Amino acid sequence: MRAVRYHEYGDEDVLTLEDGLEKPTPDANQVLVQIEAASINPIDTYLREGNVPPANGLPHVGGSDMAGVVEAVGDDVSNFSEGDRVFATGLGIFSPGTYAEYTVVSENMLAHLPEEVSFQEGAAAAMAFATSWRALIGRGDLSMGDVCLVHGASGGVGHAGIQVAAQAGGYVIGTAREGEAASMARSMGADAVVDYRSDNLIGDLEAAADGREIDVVLEPHADANIEADLERLADGGRIVIIGEESPIEIPPGPSMTAKQADADLRFMSLAASPDVQAPILQRVALRLADKRFTVEIDSVFDLDELPAAHEKLMSSGVMGKIVIDPTI
Repeated sequence: MRAVRYHEYGDEDVLTLEDGLEKPTPDANQVLVQIEAASINPIDTYLREGNVPPANGLPHVGGSDMAGVVEAVGDDVSNFSEGDRVFATGLGIFSPGTYAEYTVVSENMLAHLPEEVSFQEGAAAAMAFATSWRALIGRGDLSMGDVCLVHGASGGVGHAGIQVAAQAGGYVIGTAREGEAASMARSMGADAVVDYRSDNLIGDLEAAADGREIDVVLEPHADANIEADLERLADGGRIVIIGEESPIEIPPGPSMTAKQADADLRFMSLAASPDVQAPILQRVALRLADKRFTVEIDSVFDLDELPAAHEKLMSSGVMGKIVIDPTI
């Protein structure tokens, strides 16, 4: 079996393609999947750098998402059979990941992938849509008519979040660079788009919402945006934090505004909620199949190009998801 592993933490150069590795064997409640496509996510880079060390130590196969075909099932597996098309997310932290030709997945984390959805689409959609669905619907309590702010609206989770919020009946504001990224966010269902580089982000958000306050925020960069989020939050508003790159600091002014609004800061980790992933993915799969959801694929790399794929993920201008296809 081919797989990309790293034996030490560091930049993308530690990613090494290895051949002749032993194919994993499923336990009683696991499924062996031949991977047809995977995708990369920021969490993969945090693991590679050692900021979030994988539970089983080194060497480690990275990768969180995958789509593929069931090759074998454990004795206690009842919902999947050899030959089924499947997809999953949340791998690669507590188990080996998906930068490989095969992986094993616990049955409770696996969902069926309809024939109408390609393997590349399934892999690209898995974490993006599961995260945004869990954040907005599960943790954010998004309801019809709510004003919803989705930061990073042209990115992987962001472009999924725009669609989830729009499907739920929200008035959706996205943040993205003006130009192609903003156009993409609008095409996904954003009612308004604000350039996050603005010198007057708070004012621009107020204008985009036509003076209304924001009920739910999907926040992947809390350290950069928390002040603006709090200043525009409605009474009882919810900010669902899924990421930050540095400590989150709340100045006294926005803090007092949030207290007066009874605002909630809610944190979420998809990997820490394995039991919710498959039911969400099954709902996502139906919406991908009938085109209510679409997934944007920025680019596709082979396994031996994974260092370049990681480098691209960390650069600016990526729109949608970067996919890894071990079959090309």
